[in-house]
Amino acid sequence: MGKKGQLKDRTYSAPVKWMRGKGRVTLQFGCCYNYALDRQGNPPGILKNGAVDPLPDLFKVMIRRLVRWNVLPPTCVPDSCIVNIYEKDDCIPPHIDNHDFVRPFCTVSFLSECEILFGSKLTSVRAGEFTGSFAIALPVGSVLVINGNGADVAKHCVPAVPSRRISITFRKMDESKQPNGYVAEPDLQGLEPFSDGADTNSSTKNNKNASTRPIHTPLQRPAFEREDRVDKGRGIIAERPDSRYSSRARQGPVNRRRF
Repeated sequence: MGKKGQLKDRTYSAPVKWMRGKGRVTLQFGCCYNYALDRQGNPPGILKNGAVDPLPDLFKVMIRRLVRWNVLPPTCVPDSCIVNIYEKDDCIPPHIDNHDFVRPFCTVSFLSECEILFGSKLTSVRAGEFTGSFAIALPVGSVLVINGNGADVAKHCVPAVPSRRISITFRKMDESKQPNGYVAEPDLQGLEPFSDGADTNSSTKNNKNASTRPIHTPLQRPAFEREDRVDKGRGIIAERPDSRYSSRARQGPVNRRRF
């Protein structure tokens, strides 16, 4: 759709690949985030007048489940997202997410596994290869929640991926940074997490076949055998990256929360 011009102006971006790791395709929904100072003089951050498409319905289904399954708090319901489409050897360089977005935020991984590095000092060894102090594996179907020091002190990066990969990063905008004309999604308002023995929401109360248990979705995967991976693909938390790590070596169990 992006290649055919069927999306709004700033929704789809496909930079020219001029070196290894550069030029991944991105899709932005809900708001347009400017990565660097552009030709119009706009600084990095959410563009007030950047035209992008609203959140697709399928993404809103994912957001509702992330909140209802306690992966994200109801005080931080995402209203925007960015889709990164990686080809082999594409990467994301070290950075800290702009504070135009509140914390926490999360990334859902698809197609193939890769690793994300964290550290106050992330060093580029060569194009697409970095060293850092802490790493987390991102299995297919996993959800990584980034908060605390992991979001605000440590930088993070994605080294060159071994094969094609797609990630969706869901974020909530700071209200003062919302673009002009922004309208909140009605079906993302008033979300609350599931509670044991309680009805999930007003719609399920009227459905005789509804269950109070979370529904199995593409976000949920069978349990992994390794303890340092995500429990059933439901989510892990990155808050205090502090151990030494090289991007060519595996780490032990990570600081995480199970959902």
